[in-house]
Amino acid sequence: MLDTNVIYAGLRSRTGASFAVLQALWQRKWILVLSNTVLTEYEEILKRESGSLNLSSARIDQFLDALCALAERKNLSGLWIPGLIDPDDESFLRLAVEGGADCLVSHNLRHLAPARQLGVNLLAPRDFLAIMRA
Repeated sequence: MLDTNVIYAGLRSRTGASFAVLQALWQRKWILVLSNTVLTEYEEILKRESGSLNLSSARIDQFLDALCALAERKNLSGLWIPGLIDPDDESFLRLAVEGGADCLVSHNLRHLAPARQLGVNLLAPRDFLAIMRA
């Protein structure tokens, strides 16, 4: 699964590992795990940053629709004990754990580090690509 910062970086620049991760998703080389909560987070951040991304709200909606079409959707249980400092990151940890994601790809590994105690494999985009290509 992807943290919002990877999607933002991939949309902002066509160079770098984040863009390559998105390209691999479009090529169906891996499957995105997605929940409504995470999708809402993607929408909020991408629309807030639409100016720096040079994308209209309609284009962001199209992008998110395409993500949904490729994703494996997961419903989350009602029970969860927060384990991270940033409440905005909690939905990603919860989805990774409850959704059985193989890994959580992020540029924010330091803040997500407690996720490792719950068995979540945290990877930077470049490390995720290296594993995919191996």
